Amino acid sequence: MAETIEIDLPRRGIGRDLREVLASHGFHAEMVDEGERCALRVRFAADERDRLVDGAVHAIEAFLSERMLPLVVQRANGGAVVRPPGD
Repeated sequence: MAETIEIDLPRRGIGRDLREVLASHGFHAEMVDEGERCALRVRFAADERDRLVDGAVHAIEAFLSERMLPLVVQRANGGAVVRPPGD
């Protein structure tokens, strides 16, 4: 079974947004809603290859953003492609 952690949240409203942020960094997060307690149960993406692609895409996005380059990175064919937007 995959290793998981739980992250307690002050309110449910931010859980949805945090799930999206975590997904963009190669994590899978599920809401845990037990009465008044709200948390996210977090684990790595499905496999090592997914984590590798997620990490590379994130690093490339940061590089493009820091240099304000008019390019986007997109997952494709088990890897990624850097291209102009709209192509």
